[in-house]
Amino acid sequence: MSLGRLILVETSMAGNLGAAIRVAANFAVPRLDLVRCAVPEGDGDVRSWACGGEQRLEIRRHQTLDQAVVGVRTLVATASARGRGRQPVIEPRELVQVLRSRGIEDTALMFGNETSGLCRDHLDRCDLVVRVPTAQGFPVLNLTQAIAILLGYLSIEHEPSPGQSPVPAPEDAVRGLMLHLSSTLLDIGFLDPANPDRILRKLRRILGRAGVTSDEVTILRGICRQVDWASRTGCGRWSGHDDGPQALSKAASDSEDEDRR
Repeated sequence: MSLGRLILVETSMAGNLGAAIRVAANFAVPRLDLVRCAVPEGDGDVRSWACGGEQRLEIRRHQTLDQAVVGVRTLVATASARGRGRQPVIEPRELVQVLRSRGIEDTALMFGNETSGLCRDHLDRCDLVVRVPTAQGFPVLNLTQAIAILLGYLSIEHEPSPGQSPVPAPEDAVRGLMLHLSSTLLDIGFLDPANPDRILRKLRRILGRAGVTSDEVTILRGICRQVDWASRTGCGRWSGHDDGPQALSKAASDSEDEDRR
């Protein structure tokens, strides 16, 4: 079973794009999503470097990352060690362990621009950040080298787990949860309005490592709605007032019933 897709953000060099297409085809990646790609369609250098690989996978172009990640359940960013001192990263072997339980077919590996890499906003969207271990004094790989190493590693090491974990929620559902958390935590004064991202990034990492499911997203958003209502009215759900919203979803109620059995 192969990786679900590659996502390349703001690729600017035709040779790199063509070589990336070839490597993706080498490892049977079925789909390549290009976000704001600076290389025009039909470029001759792309075809030359791709060596026919473009005929073996679906290639889609997008203007936004939101369009590229539709259907993705585990989004993995790639980053070098340079300039990422505060960025929690894992190495390829740990990534393989995670994907054995979550499923590789709904996973996307995302790579940034050849010069600038991925920006902070892109990294904040991801469940996990992986880097290829390289020499500290010279850590930055060529785009296609990084793609080939990670795809090769996944191909060699990945064996599906006999008992898979629950399927993670789609990326857009987790993003909606993060937006809701941001709004709620700002309203109740938990986040510093001048720098809310410091805590929100840590929360996103927690959700990413946990592989939060759709039911869990629903429960957490239900909690947010209840907090929103309580902060507006000054009432708790069990305070004796019976006019509050039914913030917890059926998924949450079912979970409570299951716990009591």
